[in-house]
Amino acid sequence: MPDRGSGAPQPVPEFNSTRMIVSILKEICAARGIELTGFSNDWIFLLRRGGRSTYVFGYDFSLNSATAKIICKDKSATSDLLGFHGVPRIEHRIFHGPQLTGYVPLEGNWHPMLGYFEACGRDVVCKPNEGSGGRGVLRARTPAELEAAVVHVFEHNRSLCLSPYERIVGEYRVAVLRGAVQFVYGKERPMLVGDGHRNVRELLLERLKAAGNFVSEIDGLAQAAKAGLDDAQVPAAGEEVVLNWRHNLAQGSVPNILDPHAPEVRAACDLALHAARVLEVAVASVDVVLTPAGPKVLEINAGIMMESLARNLPEGRRLARRFYDRIICAALEIEDEAPP
Repeated sequence: MPDRGSGAPQPVPEFNSTRMIVSILKEICAARGIELTGFSNDWIFLLRRGGRSTYVFGYDFSLNSATAKIICKDKSATSDLLGFHGVPRIEHRIFHGPQLTGYVPLEGNWHPMLGYFEACGRDVVCKPNEGSGGRGVLRARTPAELEAAVVHVFEHNRSLCLSPYERIVGEYRVAVLRGAVQFVYGKERPMLVGDGHRNVRELLLERLKAAGNFVSEIDGLAQAAKAGLDDAQVPAAGEEVVLNWRHNLAQGSVPNILDPHAPEVRAACDLALHAARVLEVAVASVDVVLTPAGPKVLEINAGIMMESLARNLPEGRRLARRFYDRIICAALEIEDEAPP
């Protein structure tokens, strides 16, 4: 979606009207007798019923205040405020690019970046301060890698964040609405399973070909290199080799619906609810990572995008519709009733 912050309305790509959320909103409104009016090629919607109205802008709902939305879109702001409230989280340290020279210290960014890099044990994650889906997220373990990552992110963004790289053994996404968990799913990263005979390259090529993709040996090697793997390594029988250190669904992970009452999951849900409460966010999806030090909040998404969930799970669309329905009912003060 183009920047609509000022000036004349920008043209919106036609494919906005084909988003899953659009068809779900139309279904919900038709079933509940809600008047639905679309604007900007269905990027903006006005919903009205019984003298009440609410807006949907992209994936943002009126239940959240403007301040809450801005905080959640800003990874550094979210990190700082959660830290102030004593909520366990992955720290995100902000650095501004050349476009924001007035906000950059006189000594520049590089020395503070290197200092933070050293303080994090020379292993950091570099990402846009505002972004989603794991796009532009890079790991740096040498000063040269850090420099390359910073240049790459600043080419497309005004600000970036550095975070200490932590060994994450799992990641959950917790859907929250007004202090209650709606559902939670884990993000299972793509991986290979060794047989004790074939190397990573051979296992990867077999996996990709089985998926129906035409992949050359060079492509396979590129995939392994991007994952930081030794393509000649021969994993032991049953050994799991993770293909991506990131957990984003857009980066190949697969969602797995979990029981929110299971002990480990319950702890993550409680942390997600606490984080949403201190930031005064009414509706959100909270990403909680499991680390050796316990669960920590990675980020909070005030925009509720569930396209990947619906594509990757047979019941994903049903979950998305139910969540959107509850959000709309809350916004229009429709009594909590079974979804139509």
